[in-house]
Amino acid sequence: MAPPLTCGPGAPKRRLLQAAADGDLQRFKRIANLLDAGKGRLGQTVAAVKDRGAGALHIAAFPGRTALCAYLVEELHQDVNAADESGETPLVYAVRGDTTDTVQYLLDHGANPDKADGNGSTALHLAAAGGNCGIIKALLSKGADIHSFFGIGSTPLHMAAACKQHSAMKVLLDHNADCNKVTNSVYTPLFAALTAGSLECVKFLVKAGADVKGVGTITPLLFAVKKGMTDFYKCLLEAGADPNVRDDFGNLPIEIAANENRRKDVEILLPVTSRVSYVHDWSIDGIISYVESLPSVEDDPVYKMKPADIKLEGSKAYKRKDYVTAAKLFFMAARHCPDDATLFSNRSLCWLKLGEGDRALMDAQVCRMKRPDWAKACYLQGAAHMLLKDHEKACDAFLDGLKLDPANIEIEKALWEAVDCMKASHAAKQLSAVSLAQ
Repeated sequence: MAPPLTCGPGAPKRRLLQAAADGDLQRFKRIANLLDAGKGRLGQTVAAVKDRGAGALHIAAFPGRTALCAYLVEELHQDVNAADESGETPLVYAVRGDTTDTVQYLLDHGANPDKADGNGSTALHLAAAGGNCGIIKALLSKGADIHSFFGIGSTPLHMAAACKQHSAMKVLLDHNADCNKVTNSVYTPLFAALTAGSLECVKFLVKAGADVKGVGTITPLLFAVKKGMTDFYKCLLEAGADPNVRDDFGNLPIEIAANENRRKDVEILLPVTSRVSYVHDWSIDGIISYVESLPSVEDDPVYKMKPADIKLEGSKAYKRKDYVTAAKLFFMAARHCPDDATLFSNRSLCWLKLGEGDRALMDAQVCRMKRPDWAKACYLQGAAHMLLKDHEKACDAFLDGLKLDPANIEIEKALWEAVDCMKASHAAKQLSAVSLAQ
């Protein structure tokens, strides 16, 4: 059993932090004076007492001991932006403690609302995830960056959506949060809300103008259909979601629903889906019967192989420059292991070799979504943009990759090539404009 907080060699220091946690100002002063031992450096003495980097101000902020915080800040001049070992400030502790008054006090006395911890998270990210609208408003009133990124993954609006905090979302949207802010190439707040399964958050975002079309085969409607989220279809369709976009395996949303024998879903999707010639009976029963009549992918001998063996055969096909076969094999392996980002990166490489820029970009974007911290995914995305002559987006993707892997010479070389192409493109446009003017 751990020793009591007030016993042992470091007992006075532990008692000081305990007094801060309790908000007992008089006891705190007595212990602080005892530790200072008449040296007259009370502020420095208190600042030196820490628990894993957290000082008395951190400890007092979490439970909302505002009076003690005021003593520490105004009389002992403790650093209001001091960070603990994780990079968290007293303001973040107050946000975690859900103590609105203390948050407001710290903000009024110089706390930086945008100071990020070691993971890139700010006080606003935490407040959005926790759903405390009062704290969110306080942070925004002090200029907190509403579009700050948590690492390379999420804005405060993403966090609120992912945590089903619709009230927090409303506050953020009312303060002009971008409902279409994209992270990892495809991940928007709408996808965060869908992943969380919050229809209310989805409705808020759609009403605010969220893009329901998605990127390539990564669409909100396909996501909802694959998850069987029937209640979400109407909202997405009314907002303009396209029911005729196929997934990576060539299936329409209505075919996916029919394959799962979800009659209600097929009934909803039937009137809005364009009829296809290969389904002769365009009705609920007809579509379900058609899907049931198809040979199962499991009947393919390749599918019966172990995923690792399929991937190995794909790599062999790639090495002998049979990129079409390699792409098919990586596709089959992905059906077994849909979360394996390397399969999508390998297939993206195949499309690049085949000059299929759109397909290469699509797989690279999926790859980035699955592994946002992987520099290779950024490189593939940049390479696809280069193939599509979108040099500016290529620069952005290569730069993201270089941030993740600063020593990567291949990405650095690709970045400079993209920059040169972008400059040449801009120069050509300027020359064309001058010629037209003459």
